[in-house]
Amino acid sequence: MTPPETGEHRLSLTAKLIERLHDPLQLRILLISLMLAAGYIGIYAPLTAQIAETTANLGRERKLAALANSVEQLQTQFNSFTKRLPHQADSKEWLEYMHEGIRGFPLKLLRLDCLGAKRMGPYRVVSLQIEVAGSLYELDTFVRWLETNPRLFRVDDITFGLAYGTQQNKDKSE
Repeated sequence: MTPPETGEHRLSLTAKLIERLHDPLQLRILLISLMLAAGYIGIYAPLTAQIAETTANLGRERKLAALANSVEQLQTQFNSFTKRLPHQADSKEWLEYMHEGIRGFPLKLLRLDCLGAKRMGPYRVVSLQIEVAGSLYELDTFVRWLETNPRLFRVDDITFGLAYGTQQNKDKSE
């Protein structure tokens, strides 16, 4: 059993501690330890929540900046072809436009049908079915007109076949 601590024993412990602090090396170690503990408790510990919040805000702001950059690029792309989009996209106007375009070529228009308007993603699409006949050169110039057209449209299907009844087929039959 240990004897109970007395005031004298406690004083001797304090005296021993003070005696040890007269050594410069041990005093430095104690002061550095106290400064580190005070710095951690007084500065770092209260700021850890703010550091975490600031890091989360920074990540969110970086995502918003990337999104804004992406929107700007998409706006630039849209502005580059917005002149090629018609203001009104009804089927009658598209039929007239394609009919006028085909009229500029020495092709025989066999069929020009409107299949109606439908939705394709965020856009309204007018589907046309066109059937023309002509020589290979005339068809080539028509396809080039489709490719370099000032209007923006999509061609889903083109089928090329033999044109019966042309001058060469008549010559072979005689």
